[in-house]
Amino acid sequence: MSCDIPVCDGVRKASDCKCYSAVMRAYQTMSNDNIPETVAQEVALRVYRHHHPDDSPDNAALTVQSWISAGENIH
Repeated sequence: MSCDIPVCDGVRKASDCKCYSAVMRAYQTMSNDNIPETVAQEVALRVYRHHHPDDSPDNAALTVQSWISAGENIH
């Protein structure tokens, strides 16, 4: 059985990106302040887009979402 989800080449690895800590800090700070999850994710995405304005909106959103998901698994 195979997965039909397409792989997106523009998604960045956390280890390849200098802004990873800023993005995650923004997300974690918002999450710790009882802010809705969607708002915390949007703030993290805005920080990412500030550092990578040339990334497509889809790639930026997928990158941030993958970082957040991986970070949640660590805790």
